Amino acid sequence: MMDFTWYILGALTGAAVIYLWKFSKRYHLNGLAWGGLITGIFLILFSLAWSVGAVLEGVPRAASMGLLLFGLSGMVLLIFTFKYIDVKLEKISISSIASEAADEAIKLVSQTTSAVQSKQTDAKRSTQGEFLGGSLKYFAYASLIAAFIFGLSTTKKDYESMIRGKYPDQKLTKVNDNPIVFELGEKNNDIGNYVVISEGQGYGGPFVVGVRIMDDAKVHEVMLLDNRETPAFRKKVEEADFPAQFKGKDVSDDFLTGEDIDIVSGATISTMAGTEAIRKAAHTAAAQYFNLEPTWKKDPWKVGLGELSILILFILAFFPAVYQKNPWRFIYMGATIGVVGFYLNASISIGSLAGLSMGFIPSIKTHLIWWILVVGTISIILMTGKNIYCFRICPFYGIQYLVGKIGGGKIKPSTKILKRSKLVANVILWLSLMTIFLSSQPALGSFEPFAMMFSLNGVGIQWFLLPMALIGSL
Repeated sequence: MMDFTWYILGALTGAAVIYLWKFSKRYHLNGLAWGGLITGIFLILFSLAWSVGAVLEGVPRAASMGLLLFGLSGMVLLIFTFKYIDVKLEKISISSIASEAADEAIKLVSQTTSAVQSKQTDAKRSTQGEFLGGSLKYFAYASLIAAFIFGLSTTKKDYESMIRGKYPDQKLTKVNDNPIVFELGEKNNDIGNYVVISEGQGYGGPFVVGVRIMDDAKVHEVMLLDNRETPAFRKKVEEADFPAQFKGKDVSDDFLTGEDIDIVSGATISTMAGTEAIRKAAHTAAAQYFNLEPTWKKDPWKVGLGELSILILFILAFFPAVYQKNPWRFIYMGATIGVVGFYLNASISIGSLAGLSMGFIPSIKTHLIWWILVVGTISIILMTGKNIYCFRICPFYGIQYLVGKIGGGKIKPSTKILKRSKLVANVILWLSLMTIFLSSQPALGSFEPFAMMFSLNGVGIQWFLLPMALIGSL
């Protein structure tokens, strides 16, 4: 495969040399222009070699970073170089007759084709398209409802079998249903060896843990039984060995993130979800099975700089003078990129919306940012029909807009292309929702690379969608 890659790179290098030679016949290029052109082309070719090599070695993250750091940089350099040449350098006075003739021919063919189209054929196609589109729409809605019902009825976990598999040599007795509590071994003076099943809501879905609490009223083990959190955040938590810090803690401890529990950097909400589940399990055991007085602190409202910043940006999104007029437009856009993107990494995805429909709703006390963005955005859409998130608050929109400004391209696709593109987008959306509903895991259908743009944490195809989206914006 690498040999074929070198062959392709050789062919592209040859094509680039020929292009530069022909381009030099049109302009009087100076050293700065030659340097920009050669460096830009080199960076693009280098990024391709880097990315293919990284993919073959099984490191998609390195491949994505190569495309972004070298490929995107090379494109930006070429764009600025071409603009410099067009504005500053003298053009050689040779008329491009072939190019002008081709443009005229394309224009003539387009006009002729448009003129000979039959109105009757258009009407017939329009009628057939409307019928087919309507049928597909109803099929899509019906299949999504069926998938939603099927997923809810078939994805329940058998936690008892999981615990029995973990401790095959010990007697297991279910002693409570809500929350589910199992006792391991034999009772001894009303104090036993318990496994409490508990759940906390993360960004993409629930964390379900089994917390083993022994007769010394301490946490001895944390078992992750079900985790529907976003894969990138889940990976962060696993790599940090997050459950290890709970071992040996008393069931009457506070279990508060930022106080006696360390937050995993880059996975704050996931850390809070895991802590919430373990805290509920420990305090349930403390009160019901060890008869301890509730001396621990209650889960406080989490209201800080992040929550206040999100609220202010959300309110400002209703003022046209802020998001439409310069320079406030760019200041507001920069604020959304800095705060919502890099500081909080709090984007809305299809997984967030699907999780809401499935009842995966985190506590407003500890996840106020989620409530402002997700619940606030949906509420405004239902009340006013306006989506203030996607083209105002979304940090990835800001990135794409600014990258597009750098590129300066003004592509205007035809009506047919736009119509078919919308169909493709709807099919991808349908596939995503079907995946989420059938699996009851919102994170599985969340293919957007928005969040990983700001955290550089992603999985699978997201590493390739991110550079594609940014290069497309450019």
